[in-house]
Parts: sequence; C-alpha cells; structure tokens
Amino acid sequence: MSEVNLEIIFTILNIIKYLIYILLVLAIVVFIFLKVSPAFGGTADKETQKTIEDSQNFVEGKFRNIKTNYTNFRASEKKATFKDWFSPSKDKNPLKPLPTIKFNNKDLTEGKFSWFGHSTLIMKTEGLVVMTDPVFNRASPLPSFNSDSKSNFFNGKPFEFENPILIDDLPKVDVVIISHDHYDHLDSKAIKDLSDLVDHFIVPLGVGAHLERWGVIKNKITELDWYESKNYKDVDFTFTPALHFSGRGVFNGNSTLWGSWVVRSKSLSAYFSGDGGYSETFKKLGEEYGPFDIAFIENGAYNVDWSNVHMYPDEAVQASIDLKAEILFPIHWSKFDLSIHPWDEPIIRITKEAAKKNVNLATPMIGEIFELNAIPKKPWWKKLRN
Repeated sequence: MSEVNLEIIFTILNIIKYLIYILLVLAIVVFIFLKVSPAFGGTADKETQKTIEDSQNFVEGKFRNIKTNYTNFRASEKKATFKDWFSPSKDKNPLKPLPTIKFNNKDLTEGKFSWFGHSTLIMKTEGLVVMTDPVFNRASPLPSFNSDSKSNFFNGKPFEFENPILIDDLPKVDVVIISHDHYDHLDSKAIKDLSDLVDHFIVPLGVGAHLERWGVIKNKITELDWYESKNYKDVDFTFTPALHFSGRGVFNGNSTLWGSWVVRSKSLSAYFSGDGGYSETFKKLGEEYGPFDIAFIENGAYNVDWSNVHMYPDEAVQASIDLKAEILFPIHWSKFDLSIHPWDEPIIRITKEAAKKNVNLATPMIGEIFELNAIPKKPWWKKLRN
C-alpha cells in the first residue's frame, strides 16, 4: 500500500475519531441538560414509587393503556409528509391575533366557566374555583428561538391573542386537576407561579414529583390511579382512563399515569377528557358516571399516525354521545401548533359533525365567561379567514 493511501486512511480515521468525541460530548451535554433542567420535572420518591408499582396499570416498569376492542380506520386521512412539517401551508397558523375577550375574574360567579385556549379551563361550582391543565407559556422544554416559519411546531410558541390571559388575571384557585405531564398540559413555569395561588392539586400517579420539584409542597398534592376519587370541599374528582401516554424526557416515557376527569358536585356533572384516542371506554364512562351536563373533549392536534392516542373531530362528537353529555365543548385547539392540519380545521370539522349528529356544541371565545343555560355558539374563528 502506498504512502498516499495510508495517509488518506489515517486522515479518515482521525476524522471519525473526532466525530466520535464530538458525539460523546453532545451526548453528555444532553444528558446533563435532561437531568439538571427543572422543566423536565422530578422523580417519584420511594413511597410514591411503591404506590406506582402496586398499580394494576403499571406493568413491567411502565404504565399501560387499557385494552380496547375498538379498531381505528383512518386510511383515507392525509398522512404527514416532510413538507407538512417543514414547509406548511400559509393557513397552518392564524395570520393575525386570535379574537379573545378580556378575562375578568370578578365575573366568574357560581356555575360559570371560561376557556383560556387549548385544554386550560376555569369553572366555579359549589363555591370552588377549579382549573384544568394550566398552561400559560410555551409547550416546550427547549430554549425559545425566533422563527419566520409558518409553523410554530418546533418552537412550542402559543398563538397570539388580542387579549392575553395572564396568571395575574386569575382569582384564588381552590383545585387544579391535571390530565398528564406532556408540555402542552403541564407548564412548569405556570406551576411555579400558581403554587401559592392554588389550594390543592389533584394529579395522576407520578405527576406529584414534578410539582414538588417546581415548588409545590407535598401536602397540597393528591395523586390518583384510574377510578380513584378525591372529595374536596363537597366536590368529587374521579380520575378515569384515557388512551394516551406520558413523559417529559427521553428516558422516562410512561413513568407517570395519564387520564381524564369526572367532576361532580350537587349542581354540576362535568367530564374533562385530557388527551386520548377514541374507544368504547367513553360508553363505559357514560354508563357509570353519566349523564354529564357538559363534556370538554379533545379536538385537535390529530393526524393519522397518532389516531390511537388523539381523537379526530367525528370521534369527539361520538365520544360526547357515548358519555351522554348534554353539551359538547371542544378543547385542545386554538393555542398551539401541534400537528399538520390548519389551526381552525378541528372546529370546522366538529361543527359540521355536531350538526349532523344533532349534538349541542359550545363555541365560546377564549376568555369569554358563560353558563350552561346560555352557551355561546358564535363562529368567531371565521373572522380570521376573511
């Protein structure tokens, strides 16, 4: 072998060596970031971990979904392509700030509700102020970056609102319920800011460790398994199954539980879906806990590859029928860019399906305060298409 060939081989080997060094350094940096950054949450203590491991839903070191007989047929739906993610259509995100109403907490009186976009809701029943999945910041643990892209998917940035809703706008909150620990449902910065404003947090098994790392004291947290309940000042909160998954880091997938909530007081019976695919579980929940005055059901961030863990609009309508809900309130849309569809496609599709199935659909503006005997039905999203 000539000296020239040997030199080329040694050069290539040196390049490979330095590439390996670079990859090792990057791996160490990522590992340290995952361990040190508070946004990734905490790890359950020994006592909680024992409770987790005793759960019948925790199998071989992971929480598992319930078994379902439902088969999802979505062959006709559009599959995501590289272009959908990296060069989306111009209508993927709103082209101007969303029309919203300035939230005034003094108007949140008994029996009233307000929606803050995506899955964050606030309601008052039996004198208790209850909030779901409080997210007021970005849906990502990574540092923010400026982007001229038509998509906010990789940045986790919320859409612009005409009247942004801030934590400072909130009343004293009695109970926060959380469906699971994904970033668009569990906002570490918001939890830190809410820790003194909220009396009690009721969360899935394993999620309490995240809250403790962010400053919530342990005695303000109740963790529940599926079908377990907590009565707080005469309001019952029951944690129920959903077809989904959990995890805030690379190495802790499905180490915490996920699910939906039944909220019941003397004057209210409500269902909050969190995230999840459609299955016969909704019919079972309707038979056991229904009928419901109102069901807040996921409607957005779907695509065919995720159809087992995120419902499509027609499935959300069917879920409300299965639950025996008098009113369907679509959530999980109108705040974040989390899939390939245009931002308003979920509400357009569910409006048509609800009309076809004669389902009573609530469509309030973000920040609007309403009551069940006068639900808003204005198609406010159409303004942004003009």
